[in-house]
Parts: sequence; C-alpha cells; structure tokens
Amino acid sequence: MVSSHWQKQHIHFQRIVWGVSAIISLLLIILLLLLGFEIEVAGVFFILVFAIMRVSLAFIFKNRYGNSLVRILKFDYEEIERDFRIVFKNKNIRFYRRSEEDSYRYEFPGRSLNMTVQPYWLSPESKPVTKVTLHELTAKNKEFAEMLAESIDEMADKLPA
Repeated sequence: MVSSHWQKQHIHFQRIVWGVSAIISLLLIILLLLLGFEIEVAGVFFILVFAIMRVSLAFIFKNRYGNSLVRILKFDYEEIERDFRIVFKNKNIRFYRRSEEDSYRYEFPGRSLNMTVQPYWLSPESKPVTKVTLHELTAKNKEFAEMLAESIDEMADKLPA
C-alpha cells in the first residue's frame, strides 16, 4: 500500500459532469426522435454521447476548476491525528479540531480553509487508510494550503511504513 500524491479536485464536480452529460444526451435523444429515428438508434446514440461527454468533461475540467486538494496516506486516520497536531504546533498554525462521525475536521482561522481527515478503504477486505482533503482553495489561501500540504508530506515521510 503506497501513499498517493496531492491531487486537485472539485468537491461538486462529479455531480456537475453527470448532470451536464445527462441533459445533453436527453436533448440529443429527443432531437433524434423528432427527426424520425427509431428508438433503438436514438438509444444507442444516447448511450454513446452520454459516455463520451462524461469522460470528455472529466478530462477537460479536472484540474482547471479544482477547489480542493486530496491525498491518500497509508496510515490509520485515528493514529495519525496526534501527528497532525504536532505538525501544526511546530509550524505555529492555529487550528480548531472537531470530531465528527468517522472523521476529524480542522478549521484554520483567518485562512478560509478546512481540512477533513477520514478513513478511506482501498478495498473491502483491507484496513482503512487516511484520506486528507483540504477544502475550498482560493487565490487567497492557496499559498497556505500548499505550505500545509508540504508539512503533511514531511510528516508522512518521517512516519514508519
């Protein structure tokens, strides 16, 4: 089990891509039916356009509109929580921590940035690893988020595998 690297993602992106793909595909099937195509032909075009649009939109917009950074760490999320507090204390980062159902949520005052630490299962039969998400990246807090990500990388490198 290997840790991943930081990936830029959009929190609501998956729903947006599915919605846009479905709307365009439905409009196409309606247009094809109005033009006199048979339902089987229109259905095949619907499936093809839906799949192609979904994949295309995902690739086109993947990093352009990302508003969060996500990384999977190979450590148990409950054990690593103490290490996060040490890292934040050493870097003089002020934070508030809340325990939620199966996750920890960190808020960084004055930075408009949140971090969620939660379990993530790579497969159903394996132990959960840790998924770290830095939410709502903006131009103002991007530098702080990158510094925070580097600090987490350093911490992960020092921990035993």
